[in-house]
Amino acid sequence: MHSIAILGAGDLAATLARRVAEQELARRVVLVDPDEPRARGKALDISQSGPVEGFDVQVEAAATLAGAGAFDVLVVADPGELADPLLPPARARALGESLVPVAGKRLLLVAAASASTVIEAAVRKGMGRQLVLGSAPVAYAGALARRLASEMQVEPRGVSALVLGLPPDQMVIPRESACVGGVPVDRLSPVALRRAAAGLASRAPGPVALAAAAARVLRALRGSRPSILSVLVSLQGEYGHRGVAVAVPARLASGGVDSVVEVPLEPVDRVAFDRAAQRRLQEAYWA
Repeated sequence: MHSIAILGAGDLAATLARRVAEQELARRVVLVDPDEPRARGKALDISQSGPVEGFDVQVEAAATLAGAGAFDVLVVADPGELADPLLPPARARALGESLVPVAGKRLLLVAAASASTVIEAAVRKGMGRQLVLGSAPVAYAGALARRLASEMQVEPRGVSALVLGLPPDQMVIPRESACVGGVPVDRLSPVALRRAAAGLASRAPGPVALAAAAARVLRALRGSRPSILSVLVSLQGEYGHRGVAVAVPARLASGGVDSVVEVPLEPVDRVAFDRAAQRRLQEAYWA
């Protein structure tokens, strides 16, 4: 992964650019925003911290994607459209469709929390499903692990869980996936998972968490071996649904989404997941 273009120059875009630079996930990062002086200032700030922090990545700015030069991955962070929490679905759909000719055969990663409509529009416009995904579910999974660790009074790094559906309001957590040191949480506490999930209800992650999630996905996409992460992808028959972008565990490789992992769901979780997918269908219909 030589070059990454990040659409936006807000808090999410700048934080992600810094994460990419610090972890040297690419040799070149370009912040793309119509307010080029703002983007250039943030790029310069990150570049000047390189010698202090010990990273050597070229960080640039451009007013348009056409002016960004060649890039391998396009990340949608916080352009003006997605910075609006009440963005109408029609505008999100138009944004997704407009990115297809620019992205081409490159990877398109949506780092913003509101990503489903953009992903669905890009796939319907002709982008391969394997090339388009959203990273926000990784942030929700991290937040869940943190809350579970607090409930269980253990180190967060020892906690793991999968997040499906449409977090945070329609989040599905397969019970057997929530583990502490490999032991299912329910076997250690009958209430910890329910309390942790309730604590996340209606709470969207902030720019630092979203940037960390996007960086984690980018790291997985450049790894020598596939990784399995909860991400937003457009389903193509998996879990009995098609054409909707919801959070599911997926196998990520250098080419993008290698496959969707279908995990067994208990009846109550299956109903919740189907409701989330149905909500996406309804939103797409009325967009």
